[in-house]
Amino acid sequence: MAKLRAVVLAAGRGVRMGGRGPKTLIPLGAHEPLLHYILSGLKIAGVTDLMVVTGFEPAPVQAFVNERWDADNVTYVFNARYASWGNFHSVRVALDQSPGMNVMIVNSDVVVHPGVYERVAATRGDLVLAVQKREPHRLEAEDMRVEINGDRVSSIGKDIKTERSHGEFAGVSLLRPPAARHYLNLSTNLEWRAATTLYYEDIYGAILGRVDARVAVVGPDEYAEVDKPTDVDAAIAVVERHEAAWGATEAAAPTS
Repeated sequence: MAKLRAVVLAAGRGVRMGGRGPKTLIPLGAHEPLLHYILSGLKIAGVTDLMVVTGFEPAPVQAFVNERWDADNVTYVFNARYASWGNFHSVRVALDQSPGMNVMIVNSDVVVHPGVYERVAATRGDLVLAVQKREPHRLEAEDMRVEINGDRVSSIGKDIKTERSHGEFAGVSLLRPPAARHYLNLSTNLEWRAATTLYYEDIYGAILGRVDARVAVVGPDEYAEVDKPTDVDAAIAVVERHEAAWGATEAAAPTS
């Protein structure tokens, strides 16, 4: 069985949150920052091997992780092109350095119930996407929309028509080696052609016809994305609703 590695994408600046520091380190009201809940959730899910892709202000991100993760089991990768290339390159760099592994990609601006990580890891398929199902009229223009057929992913992208959309991608995915190979091949070709402003979800969408892509369902109150200041309250609501799920890790967390 291939080893599981979690990769946290923490390279972006988060301009819509002010851009003064890494978005993942902004506290959720009186609670810990997003990154705390990501790391704690991964631990609860049994993940031990961690990679963090940094870019904008890497030092505070690394310092935060070092306080909360075994130094022997964390790897840092710096994406020097974080400001000019799409985040698909951060995933490409992570996959380059994780040969033969099952790689769980986690956005650093989401909060999800710890059970989501377990669900994604347990779902079969070459590519697994955590998806929060929603009625089409409840999806917003900026949501990363997903079209589903049974338990399989038919398409993903912000441009999917509302009537074809079944939910929002919740920022957690898993690439097993067959999907990782397709991702690397396509992203390499795109970089040679200087097509460098894509989301990594665009690469997912392009390889769907070549891999077995499955859905891991996220509950209606198990996920929030923090893209702008008005999103913070929704993230706080997830944390407060599921405090027991984080349990001892929340109580024992160092003060930021």
